[in-house]
Amino acid sequence: MSSLYHPERYMDFEKSLLTHDQAEDVLCGKRLAFIVGSPRSGTTWLQLLLSRSPAIATALETNLFTQFMRPMVEQWNHDRITGQLTGLTKLLSDEEFRDLLRITSAFVFAKIARSKSSATVVLEKTPYHLNYAREILDLWPEAHFIHIIRDPRSVAASLRVASKSWASQWASSKVSRSCERWIADVSNGRQIRSATQNYHEVFYHELFSDGPNIVMRLLNKLGVPSSLEDCQRYVDECNIQNLRAGKLDNAPWDVAISKVSLGSGTTDSWRAELSAWEIALVEHLAGPLMSELGFEPVSGSKAMAALVGTACTLKDAARVVKRRFRRRR
Repeated sequence: MSSLYHPERYMDFEKSLLTHDQAEDVLCGKRLAFIVGSPRSGTTWLQLLLSRSPAIATALETNLFTQFMRPMVEQWNHDRITGQLTGLTKLLSDEEFRDLLRITSAFVFAKIARSKSSATVVLEKTPYHLNYAREILDLWPEAHFIHIIRDPRSVAASLRVASKSWASQWASSKVSRSCERWIADVSNGRQIRSATQNYHEVFYHELFSDGPNIVMRLLNKLGVPSSLEDCQRYVDECNIQNLRAGKLDNAPWDVAISKVSLGSGTTDSWRAELSAWEIALVEHLAGPLMSELGFEPVSGSKAMAALVGTACTLKDAARVVKRRFRRRR
C-alpha cells in the first residue's frame, strides 16, 4: 500500500500557503461580499454576472461557514455552556478563538483574491451563509451581503425538478416543504439588514428583465463604478444558452460543472410546472411574505383557497396528534 504522505507534494503545498499577515495584506483595501439566498433563486447566475467585472474575484461556493467552520463554533459554544474540562476552551480565550476563525477565513478569501490580480472585491457565494451572517460580521464587520429573492412558486417548481436528478440528496419534491424552506430562508436573509448597512436586496425577476441596470447598481454598491454598456455585455455573456452549453470565456471556474444545476432561465415557468392546487398551496403558506415582497397571487378562486386552508389546518392537527401519541408511547 502506498503512503498517503508525499514529502514533495507537502513542500509544494507549504510554499503556496500564506501566513496570517500575508493573507491580511492581500485583503487590505479590498471589499468582501457574500451572495446569499434560498436554493434555486439564481445565486450562481448572479455570481457569474458580477464576476465578469475585472474588479471581482470569486470561486465556486466554499461552504466555509456552513460546513467547515460551523462545527468549530458549535463545539466551542457547547463546551463554554457545559463547562467541559477539556478542549480548546481550556486553552484559548474567546478573543483568541475569534482570531483563529478570522485567520482561517482570511486564508480562504486571500486565496480567492489572488486568483485575479485586478480584483478589489472578493465575492463568495454560498446560499446558506444567510444563516451565518452574524458570525461572518463578527469576523468581517464591513462585509457586504447580496440577498437574491425569487418567487416561491418558481423556487418550489425548480426544487422539484432538481430533486429528481442532481439534487436528490437535499432538494424536496414536495411543494409544501420547499415553500416552508423558502419562507425560513428569505426571512432569515432579510434579518441581515438589521445587523449591517451593507445589505443589498435584489429580485430574480428584476435581474431577468433589467439585468444591466441591476448589475450596475450592485457593482456600484461594492465600490466598482461600471458603465451600462459594460454591464450589458456581462448580461449578454452570461445568457442561459451560453451557460447551459458550458461556454463562458475567462470564467472563474469551468462552468460546465454548473450547467447541470441551471434552470430554465425564465420567471414564470411555474405556471405550467405546478398544478392549480400546488399554486394555491404555495400562495396560502407564503401569502404574507409574498405580499410583503410584491409577489401577486394568481389563484383567485375563494373556494380553492378555502379548501387549501382547510387541508393545511387538518395536516397541522394531524401532526400534533402524532407527536402526542409518540410521547405517550
